[in-house]
Amino acid sequence: MEQGGASVQDFQHKAEWKQQVWSRWMEPTVIIVILITAMYSTRRKNYSVFNGDRPESDRALLSPGSQRSSREWERSSSPAAGLEHRPKRRRVFGIWTVQTPNSSRFAGNFHSRILQKLPFLLEMFYWVIAVIVYRLVIWVTGRWFGGSQGLWDIAQSHGMSILDFESKISGMGSVTDNTRWVEWRIQQWFLAGVEAGNWRGTMLTVLNRVYALIHIPGSAAFIAYYYATSPTQRRFCIARRSMSLSNFVAFFVFTIYPCMPPRLLPHEYGFVDTVEAEDAASVWMKGDFVNALAAMPSMHFGYAFAIGSVFVYESGFLRQLHLLQTDEDDVEARELLKEKEESGDAPRSPHARIILLCVGFAYPALILLAIIATANHYLLDALAGALVVIFSFFCNRFLLNCLVLEDWLLWALRLEKPVPTTGVRQHSRKATR
Repeated sequence: MEQGGASVQDFQHKAEWKQQVWSRWMEPTVIIVILITAMYSTRRKNYSVFNGDRPESDRALLSPGSQRSSREWERSSSPAAGLEHRPKRRRVFGIWTVQTPNSSRFAGNFHSRILQKLPFLLEMFYWVIAVIVYRLVIWVTGRWFGGSQGLWDIAQSHGMSILDFESKISGMGSVTDNTRWVEWRIQQWFLAGVEAGNWRGTMLTVLNRVYALIHIPGSAAFIAYYYATSPTQRRFCIARRSMSLSNFVAFFVFTIYPCMPPRLLPHEYGFVDTVEAEDAASVWMKGDFVNALAAMPSMHFGYAFAIGSVFVYESGFLRQLHLLQTDEDDVEARELLKEKEESGDAPRSPHARIILLCVGFAYPALILLAIIATANHYLLDALAGALVVIFSFFCNRFLLNCLVLEDWLLWALRLEKPVPTTGVRQHSRKATR
């Protein structure tokens, strides 16, 4: 196998921007700022943690998709609440009906009132669960395949197999050098720019930063943004459950199919770990914080695809496209589409719609380019990431079965689930019109 192209040594010696200082703690700092800002901006206004009073105006603004109605909250806050807290009835897998404890009797507890004031804290708790599962996957995978060396060998063979498969389906199977891999050609195009000192080298610097910095902070920022701006809580929950379920599906694949990214393949494959060479990795990309052998599927792209899909949907582009394609003689269908548009789950200006549409397409495209140019993923990884998200979207209600566990956890913690503030602002605007 001929190597060709820029090597790791070439990259490290010739890339002047490799010496730039990069704070490994920038990513965690950005995430903390995002979460604190989200907690404050989505807080329940005119609600006191110390007396639990909730104004009538605040109760009236609860979104239709809220977990509990205002009447349920009133019952949980009344002196006779103990007589009203009947057990909940939950359906499990659509087969069994089980009873779970009703934690609404604890709505007056101080820690419950904190959650009522800052309901976004619950969303942070959901993502902590995902992190715990991720760490568990790393531990299970290492033992499933007989230790670190056995895992490394299997993951390496899977990475090589993906490259071989891609070269065959692209018609490059007869080529023997590294040019048969599109990932290698893309990265070499950028590395050639580093050697020449032109804009492609600068672009690679940007892509290294994008890969190292955007994934987790960008996902956290999206959850915070959509929690605050989603027209209804139901719509937000669909997006959040889809992303959460895609995590668990990806974790399962990581366990049964560990895959080495291109940057860790043997030297003769010619891939360069540009993020590491530039020292651009954050603290969460090192050691115990990351599973280095989890290239398939790419959740960097999977999350970007999910976020982009939400933005495209919220831009109204798909509804407008459907309206244009609807037969003008089909008055009923056109009126229904027009009614949905005007009732507006989320009334937005044309400029806001254009921005959402552009970001919806540009963000996944940017992440796709970053994961390939930095040799962190294969093209098939990105495709698999998108398929995982699509599957999770159609199966997102599966996570509702976990409400049984949530009810028992809330009971054990003597904690009542907060009424979300998602959609409150939109309904407030409609009420004042």
